[in-house]
Amino acid sequence: MARNITARGCNELKIHDNISSSAIVLYHRTPTTQERQAYSNMSVQRKGRKIKFNTAAARLKFGLKILTGFREGDFVRIVDGKQVPFSADPTSSNYLKTWKEEVEAGAADLVMLLAAHVFDGSAEIDEEQDDAADDGPDEDDADPNFGTTSPR
Repeated sequence: MARNITARGCNELKIHDNISSSAIVLYHRTPTTQERQAYSNMSVQRKGRKIKFNTAAARLKFGLKILTGFREGDFVRIVDGKQVPFSADPTSSNYLKTWKEEVEAGAADLVMLLAAHVFDGSAEIDEEQDDAADDGPDEDDADPNFGTTSPR
């Protein structure tokens, strides 16, 4: 499947949450190039000879920027002593206008994980493993005297 570079549509990230021992799905948009640059600039800052790492703050800030919602039922709040689900979907009867603030307050770790996934690890190098092709001896198969010189 090709990457659609013109659509900023809704993507989803399924996370296993160790705190609730459940699967949580976060919906997010694709960040803009400017947001990627700003994230990188905020993550590591240089002042004179000192380098300051602001990774957690950058992940929280930009994770919240791209977060567009979550699967209904994945988050609950305590209201009058009862667990009440809330939603980010305005058409839901469980919609909560302050859903993003609630998620930030109670699940910032998941927002930061989303940002790490999208900003720090959006791709990886695919190194082909072709066992059929043999380009020569593997390191383990090399002659034990390889690299040694004979006396002159």
